[in-house]
Amino acid sequence: MSKIFIKIIIIIIPLISFSQELEIKHLSEFINTHGAELNFIQINETTAFYTSSSIEKEKYRSLIFETHLKSGEWQKGRYFHLGDSESYANISYNLNDDYVYYSEVDKNGVTKIVCKNLQKSIYKRLNNKINLPESINTQPHKTYYNNNDVLYFVSDRKGGFGGMDIWFSIIDKLGNYGEPINAGERINTKFNEITPYYNVWTGELFFSSDRNEQENGIDIFKSTGSLNLWNNTERLMDLNSKYDDLYLSFYDEYSGYFSSNRNPSFNIQEDNCCNDIFYFKYPNIKVSNKTFNDTIKKHLPISLYFHNDEPNPRSVRKYTEKTYKDCYISYYKLKDKYIKINSDQDIETFFERTLKNNYNKLNLILDYIHKSLKRGNNIVLNIKGFASPLYEDQYNINLSNRRISSLMNLIMTFENGKLSDYFDSGRLKIIQLPYGENKSNRLVSDDPANRKKSIYSIGAMLERKIEIVEIVELK
Repeated sequence: MSKIFIKIIIIIIPLISFSQELEIKHLSEFINTHGAELNFIQINETTAFYTSSSIEKEKYRSLIFETHLKSGEWQKGRYFHLGDSESYANISYNLNDDYVYYSEVDKNGVTKIVCKNLQKSIYKRLNNKINLPESINTQPHKTYYNNNDVLYFVSDRKGGFGGMDIWFSIIDKLGNYGEPINAGERINTKFNEITPYYNVWTGELFFSSDRNEQENGIDIFKSTGSLNLWNNTERLMDLNSKYDDLYLSFYDEYSGYFSSNRNPSFNIQEDNCCNDIFYFKYPNIKVSNKTFNDTIKKHLPISLYFHNDEPNPRSVRKYTEKTYKDCYISYYKLKDKYIKINSDQDIETFFERTLKNNYNKLNLILDYIHKSLKRGNNIVLNIKGFASPLYEDQYNINLSNRRISSLMNLIMTFENGKLSDYFDSGRLKIIQLPYGENKSNRLVSDDPANRKKSIYSIGAMLERKIEIVEIVELK
């Protein structure tokens, strides 16, 4: 691990794997110095920001710089003034946002996350939910997921898995920060997990960890999923080296930047001393429509499951304002209750594999539908709704309709509503087939007095669902 990184970690602390060659380029001395350069974020075709750390009066100091691309080369950065604190680092900047987020070290040496409206020169430290007292709070990454603003950040606060962990907070429409939630055991370990970056093109969280320190130093990892529901992590074989690799960011679907102290990083006294910025680019491979379509069809039909009488229990309405994401999250949170009531091993398998994996497949399918619509196709989506036999026929038909309605709400809000215009224009159509209990397994209990079997049994759980049966593409 680089010595300078060890000193400043407290302060500043998807890739699609193609078989063809990956381009990696070491940025020039205009950007990289004998200090440490980190957190390079390109925001448009000619502008980027990054952090540079150096020793000043025997102290490590980090500042944020702005650079511009001219004649294919990033020019020498200019100091990006944000305030009067000792150090600034870890900028998160999106042109569509009012605020830029970053870390600062105040005069007392405390690391906090702050944001600033550059147009109005409004500066504010985030509240104590994010900047929890007596803990390190750093490396903000503002992004979007399913029409929500999400702030990922790094903290050593209590309630984590040890060391530095990745946390996130949902930001509501009024700009209020929700209670921070740990990204979970699939992401965090007893070691240090740092530098989160959510790739909106692939739905993957990228981060770095020293969990393999004895072998490879700090490595870059990734996982598919969202918020605190992630699949198993993977170490990036094509970008990692035997040195430290961190601060991965994307400019577009195929290219971006990361920091590393691999050769030929600049140094004064010691080889592989300090982190430099590297550019990477994957080949832009066009996958044939037929191959991709065949892959998607292998996932169909996909079943999406619900807790008993959800959404909107004890209602005769056919529609709901909830999205399937809302139903999925609330259902998953009931996992421990289900296991407590019914210790059947199949229950845990259902939550961890069936429920979670099918939700992740749903996001892949919706992304495919969007790409097909952009290619000029029209889409007809056939959806079936089911219910367990616990209630009367007409009630179950209405319940099935509400479940289909929750999926339609998710489709309309998917990735900031990018499918809604196609639905309004008629190019995306949804055919609903609410079966209620008519197609349910007759062996499933309909006895309301026996809740263990009628609600908490694996048989009943498998009946409470909707199915995406078919995607019809019309040229």
